[in-house]
Amino acid sequence: MDGEIFFPTATEGPTYEAQVAVAKAVCLRCPVRAECLDEALVRIPYGIAGGLTPEERRGRGRPVAQETTAVVEAGLRAGAHRGEREAAGRVLLTAGRPVGEVARQCGVTERTATRWAARAQLATSAAEGSTGGHRAPLLTSHTHSTQAGTRTQEGHRS
Repeated sequence: MDGEIFFPTATEGPTYEAQVAVAKAVCLRCPVRAECLDEALVRIPYGIAGGLTPEERRGRGRPVAQETTAVVEAGLRAGAHRGEREAAGRVLLTAGRPVGEVARQCGVTERTATRWAARAQLATSAAEGSTGGHRAPLLTSHTHSTQAGTRTQEGHRS
């Protein structure tokens, strides 16, 4: 099946209505229609999806997706579980998005988004620099003398 049938080329009139009818007929037989509609209400601003046109989706009282949103950039899908929301939120936070914005976009409280930010910061700081997590650079000795607390000279095996 050609996926283009879900994007009518006409914008109005009988040709548009006929193209929409063909796409809706396919949607009626689709086993994932409900999931498709959930996704369309959040992330798909154009075309026929879940058996509805963009205008019909707007009439559902829930916003139709914008062409690009931070949530889409982070990969969050409609009905995402907690782990997916946190992963998406951490992506947004490390990209510099404000905590309040991330909370709204991921459907969580600001307190939760603040905890995600703290975890993301901890993961970043622990991965860089010293093992103490304070980002001091790791220093290694370039001498070949015995180091305090060791039994052999650095670079030698016994």
